Amino acid sequence: MWKAAVGFFLVAFVPLASCADVARSLRQYTYPPDFRYLTREEVRSAMWQLAYHSRELGRLVRGTDASQHRRSEIIEHLRAMESAAASLDQSGWPSNHPLIDMNLANFRQDMMTAREAVERDPPNFLLAAPLTGACIYCHGGR
Repeated sequence: MWKAAVGFFLVAFVPLASCADVARSLRQYTYPPDFRYLTREEVRSAMWQLAYHSRELGRLVRGTDASQHRRSEIIEHLRAMESAAASLDQSGWPSNHPLIDMNLANFRQDMMTAREAVERDPPNFLLAAPLTGACIYCHGGR
């Protein structure tokens, strides 16, 4: 009797262990070729990076030290944010996250504009400050 139960377990539940691999391979047939499927890990990783660099950017922009001295750090964080956002928009085609698709292009443009403003001589730090709260547009008050 227990052998039958073990056999049932192996037949019924072992295939579930590889569902992620199966799902990944099936996506090539279930989504059009120009569709970008973003995994939960990709989105989570990019969002954590954006959150970290946004917090650091806010600390630098609001700091008591003159922003001129922290200019290179601010540029570094803006570039890192651009890179994290670019990882979510590699193909330029729609993805399985419509909220990201709807807002990412404008967010990337704002980051690029802020970085270019900080890189100018003399630098303009005004456009970098609003980026620290830009997460609110998609995530609301969460």
